[in-house]
Amino acid sequence: MTTSNKKRLFQNLALIAIIVGLAVFLWAQQQADRDDKSNFASTLYDKSIGDEATEILIHVEGREDILLKSINNNWMVVQPEEFTADKEQVQHLFTILSENAEASYDLKDKDLAQYGLDEDRLSISFNNVKLVFGEYNAVSHKRYIRKAEKMYLVSETITGLLQAGVDAFRMKESSSEGILENTNKTDK
Repeated sequence: MTTSNKKRLFQNLALIAIIVGLAVFLWAQQQADRDDKSNFASTLYDKSIGDEATEILIHVEGREDILLKSINNNWMVVQPEEFTADKEQVQHLFTILSENAEASYDLKDKDLAQYGLDEDRLSISFNNVKLVFGEYNAVSHKRYIRKAEKMYLVSETITGLLQAGVDAFRMKESSSEGILENTNKTDK
């Protein structure tokens, strides 16, 4: 082999080694990312809630807590007043449990005040599993939520309902009452 052929062979082998090394590095990075994503719960659902929640507690700082209970397959507001709860509003509360968490962080060494999670200003508990709502992140358009010893970044839609108070859970007047009134007027 001539010197120039040996040089080319050496260069080609070096390039192949670089390409193989880069491919191995990228594959290892992809595996690490996949492992990181599988290490945290993708939703806020917690096994300790069970298959069916039977009790929901809503806490808003400065107001009486709202307690809802499932009684004979109907949701009832039992505190601060007693009445049958609007089924659609209660179902809307459960959407928080299925929202995907964009990220999850251990609370250790975190300044909870920075995320609005240092105090329980707004929270909801399903069968005593508490979710504390923190600040809204304007960059990601997601809210910080604390559950046990973890903080999650979640897109959620129930904050307004939680803050609306007990009246938000009253059943709406059905439109059939208006139809009956109109029918009675035409019979006269």
